[in-house]
Amino acid sequence: MELGFSLDDIASTLADIDFYIWLVQSWNPAVQKNAVEASAFKALIGTGSGSELVALPVHVVFDPEPVPVLPGVLTRLFNLIQRIKMAATYNLVVGKDLGIISTQSTADSDVPDFTVTTERGPTIERVKLNFTKYSHGGVIVESRRNGGPWEVLGVVVTKPWYDDLALLVDTAPEIREYRLRWWDKGEANGEYTPVQKVTVAP
Repeated sequence: MELGFSLDDIASTLADIDFYIWLVQSWNPAVQKNAVEASAFKALIGTGSGSELVALPVHVVFDPEPVPVLPGVLTRLFNLIQRIKMAATYNLVVGKDLGIISTQSTADSDVPDFTVTTERGPTIERVKLNFTKYSHGGVIVESRRNGGPWEVLGVVVTKPWYDDLALLVDTAPEIREYRLRWWDKGEANGEYTPVQKVTVAP
């Protein structure tokens, strides 16, 4: 195989995964349901009332059950993932194909995802900005206040980032708008994000 793993490696891993999924999604919920029904039946027989016999709760029967596997399914799976990542032919494309790299968390995106909120700072409200870099070096943050010109506030590589600028008028709230672009290797690139705005109070 391209990554150097045998068919036996793949077959045993798939068996591990099949059994663990069955365990989590079918067996464990059913056993918990049985336990709840058993407790309720015991309470009914012990202290309940009624003039008719009550049948024992029916336990779930699984047919067919997957072939049992040895303990340590998750440990073996995580170890296999590490071995895959260390293979000479491993790359991001392979990682995405195998589901090792989550599309949502690490794949690229046309524009940065970000949110802006306000919180109380030392003297006035400040703007808190959170964003997702995906595979990029960082983001460049631009802002404008009360409909004025756009200004570059800086290149940001860690989150959260705070806009602590003083208000244009000390006693008056102002509307701040933000837009981001990717920042890679010393240059801004890509399209601007949709604009987000907040009101900052004195």
